[in-house]
Amino acid sequence: MKTAVIYARYSSASQTEQSIEGQLHVCNQFAKANDLIVVDTYIDRAMTGTNDNRAAFQRMLADSASATWEVVLVYAIDRFGRNSVEVALNKQRLKSNNKILISATQRTSENLDGTKNLDGILLENVYIGIAEYYSAELSQKIRRGLKESRSKGLFCGGKVPFGYKVVDRRFRIDKDDAEVVKYIFERYHAGVYVSDIVKTLNDKGLTNRGKKFTSNMVYGILRNERYTGSCEIAGERYDNIFPKIVDAKLFEAARAKIEKNSLGSRSVQAVYLLRNKVKCGYCGRPISAETGTSCKGNVMRYYKCLGVKKDHNGCPSVPLRKDYLENIVTECVISEMSKPEVLDRLVKTLLQVQDRQTKENTALSLLIKERKKTQTALDNIVSAIERGIISETTNKRLHELETKLRECEEMIAIEKSREKIKLTEYEIRRYYALALKQEIALAINFLVKEIIVFKDKIEIIFNSPLNGPDENRDHCFYEQFRYISVTAFAQYQTDKRAILVKMSV
Repeated sequence: MKTAVIYARYSSASQTEQSIEGQLHVCNQFAKANDLIVVDTYIDRAMTGTNDNRAAFQRMLADSASATWEVVLVYAIDRFGRNSVEVALNKQRLKSNNKILISATQRTSENLDGTKNLDGILLENVYIGIAEYYSAELSQKIRRGLKESRSKGLFCGGKVPFGYKVVDRRFRIDKDDAEVVKYIFERYHAGVYVSDIVKTLNDKGLTNRGKKFTSNMVYGILRNERYTGSCEIAGERYDNIFPKIVDAKLFEAARAKIEKNSLGSRSVQAVYLLRNKVKCGYCGRPISAETGTSCKGNVMRYYKCLGVKKDHNGCPSVPLRKDYLENIVTECVISEMSKPEVLDRLVKTLLQVQDRQTKENTALSLLIKERKKTQTALDNIVSAIERGIISETTNKRLHELETKLRECEEMIAIEKSREKIKLTEYEIRRYYALALKQEIALAINFLVKEIIVFKDKIEIIFNSPLNGPDENRDHCFYEQFRYISVTAFAQYQTDKRAILVKMSV
């Protein structure tokens, strides 16, 4: 009597465990009728047969080199594979290990005794060819169907991006979550670090479908082109699937910043305020960070032209001390932004922003929504307990929901208190003078476009002219600038008295 193993596979979620059970039943019946002893089974669930990258299948091939069993028994040849080349190679591998492939329902090229089955040679190749053709045709039909559905703007399955929901097979904007998406893009574009964005969202009790925000989640949102209303799927571009949440220019700016940061825009040891903004006035090459150590072991930090540092192009520029150059630029930015005409326009815009934020408190509406969901869940648990459904799990869930409800109530109280605190024009002017110095890194990131350095002078080019009438430009400029000090601004609103004390010191 020969020993055998059974290999079974089903290819998709549309096929179930019953498919495996049916294959095993037929194979076991065949083994019994042909005096085969089944010593093991290898099963791949929801795995395609168009390639051999299947865990159980590869384990079976590996075992064939040293195992004592002699036969691989399958329900049909297409269970072994649907790629004619790979089927041939894997059969040859079994043969080199003195193992043979037998189908319980189809004629194969070899018999159980190892002799050639002449008609089986022809039929086996026909079976494999039909299976490969069927697989390719099915794949083609599926791709064609998906393309047609996408061209109509229909949902074709998969994960729904944060900020959207599916209604009647179409993506719709989830108003509350979409506000969070906009907030993330605007804050990141304003120069706020992702870790700080994550902390703010979690401190406000906001979640990504029940999960706390993480840096990876935020980066995933910032990289997701679907929020612009356009996306590329399988080489085709579609503009009618996802409703637009963020402007394409804002998305591209965020993506450019991510790419720039991935190349090392920040130093772990020290923050170079002007990195990626300084250019040599002589050769036009970027001026980058440079670190040296003195004979006494002191670390010295500079800005040095890449033409001198790497190209050795004879550029006459000289390295500049980090603190020296940064102090000059900082003083210039503060001086320009403190001009009376600039300050007047800024204060006016900030007052308008404050009024709009008070009317559109997204954080408060989201917290109220979360409180309602939590209260409903808590009521359901209490009802279950009243019906006698008491267990360790229900008790644990009850305590979790009670804690979450208390946290929601606290956050709602904080948000409501912020609505009651409105800054006067005088307070904004006093606060602005302090915040401009405290958040100079973000101010430089937003306001300064380029710094051109010569031996005897430094030219600073701002992103937006600080003088000259242009209502649309100024509105955009100040809408961006208001985010520079938003953290301190929120703290100021929460505890105005404490900040006023600090400002008076």
